Amino acid sequence: MARAYTPSFLAQRLVQQTLNWIFPSNDEPCPVCSRPIPAQLAGGRPGKRDAMKQLCAFCQQNLALVPVCAQAVRMRADGRPMVVTSALVYDHFVRTLIRAYKYDHVVEIAPFFASALAATRGAHPPADVVVPVPTAPDRLRMRGYDHVLLVASSFARAEGLPCARALVRLGTSGRTRSQTAKDKSRRLRELAGQFVARDASAIRGRRVLLVDDVVTTGATLATCAQVLYEAGAKAVHAAVIARVE
Repeated sequence: MARAYTPSFLAQRLVQQTLNWIFPSNDEPCPVCSRPIPAQLAGGRPGKRDAMKQLCAFCQQNLALVPVCAQAVRMRADGRPMVVTSALVYDHFVRTLIRAYKYDHVVEIAPFFASALAATRGAHPPADVVVPVPTAPDRLRMRGYDHVLLVASSFARAEGLPCARALVRLGTSGRTRSQTAKDKSRRLRELAGQFVARDASAIRGRRVLLVDDVVTTGATLATCAQVLYEAGAKAVHAAVIARVE
């Protein structure tokens, strides 16, 4: 999982941990809402081995109340059927969670998203390998971590499957900004050539499960699936955290 973080992000976390050690506080802030966590509760938490318990009681309760509504839809990729399963509805609270995870460095939410994906287990066809949809290079540099890879690798471990970084995204995210306002055909045109296979041996002859954060029209998934088929994948289906309805 360490490969999902950039060196600069890890350095920032190390500096913050060092400052917390030098200037200790009785109350630690919740990484999601910044509410102070009483010292007696923070002291009993197992730390990095259980990241969800680093959240305050309010956020843990809110996450526990998020309904997992698994849904499977069929679409086509490279002329073949592809089942796309989703775990959550992209409503206001889920959107807030995903934005905090992607843009505010709240990586502690990743295990929750991975567990949500695990709840869709019976909705998608069997797979041999999990492949995350890669993050654009400029986004990776800006955030300091690959948010989809973090969730995909955690989900793959829970499923007992390998997680292969079989795709690379070229260029920048500028061409695909504000994708929710575009139709599928336009997005397919803009995504053409954006993804290439980096490790065909990891997926050749295997059933691939693509993992992404949010699905709107499905253009990104279809484009990635086509590249994977061209690289020799036997079948490609997808699982995403949330769906836009």
